[in-house]
Amino acid sequence: MVEYVSLRRNEARLYFSSVEERNLFLRGMGGMEGVEGVEYKENTRTLLIRFREGSFVSYLLENLKKEKAPKKLEREDLHFYIQPFLKHPAVKLGFSMALLGWNVGLISFAMCSMFLIPYLKSKL
Repeated sequence: MVEYVSLRRNEARLYFSSVEERNLFLRGMGGMEGVEGVEYKENTRTLLIRFREGSFVSYLLENLKKEKAPKKLEREDLHFYIQPFLKHPAVKLGFSMALLGWNVGLISFAMCSMFLIPYLKSKL
C-alpha cells in the first residue's frame, strides 16, 4: 500500500508497507517521462521522487489516494469496549463466548477475569 508522507511542488515522499513494494514501484517507474530523480536508502520504506511539473508522473502522484480508509470496528474491539460494563461472571463468560467463539471466549474469560484482573487489583 502506498501512502503520502508529503507532497510538495516538484517532489513527493511516499511510504510503502514493505521494501519489496518500494522496489516494485521503482522498477515500474524506471522509464517514465518526467522523473528527474529518485532518492531512497537501502533498508527504508520511504521514497523521495523529484518530478517535472505537468508531466504524467506529476499527474499520477498528485491523484493518488490521499486519505486512509477508516478502520472498521471489529468483534474484538466491541468485546474490549463492552466487557468492563458487565458485572456478573456468568454474563461475562457468555458474552465472551458469544462474541469471540467457544475457545477464544473461554480462554479470554479465564485469563482476564480469573487471573489478570485480580492480580492487577491487588497490586494497584
